[in-house]
Amino acid sequence: MRTATLVVAATGSWILCSAAYAASPKAPAVVAADLAAIAADCTGVGGKALTNDAIKRVDLNGDGKEDYVLDVGSIICEGAASAYGDRAKGVTVYVGDGANGAKSAFSDWVYAIRIEGTGPAARLWLSVSGQQCGRKPAADFASESFCERYIAWNAKAQKFDYAPVSTVKMIQ
Repeated sequence: MRTATLVVAATGSWILCSAAYAASPKAPAVVAADLAAIAADCTGVGGKALTNDAIKRVDLNGDGKEDYVLDVGSIICEGAASAYGDRAKGVTVYVGDGANGAKSAFSDWVYAIRIEGTGPAARLWLSVSGQQCGRKPAADFASESFCERYIAWNAKAQKFDYAPVSTVKMIQ
């Protein structure tokens, strides 16, 4: 537990209040290091990286241990909005070992992410385009087809792969 101190002024005298709250668990070192490297792209061009929403915690492989999704699309680069571009962003999924360690098990460029469900039924849906949707690449970006496609755990390979194209949800 951490303790926060709040100072309140009341009728000319100071009152000290103390409140306890649970500290949020730290991300595994590999996840934190990758996030710091990505945030450096923002700060390197004079921006301020707002990374509070960049790491999602969810059990994606059904082993009862927290896995980590590093979503560059959730990082705001205040003062340099174009630092990460305006289209696809990187996403990396790390499999947690339950002891604050993790290893990278999937990485790609996507347009958005969406986590569906919780516990062993949780799925990570990724917004992708063209061939990832089972379509031919379009002549230009404006004509491209977009879909959501989830990733599935491959226990033998110890990594995530895209689920079959037959499972895609086209985005209209």
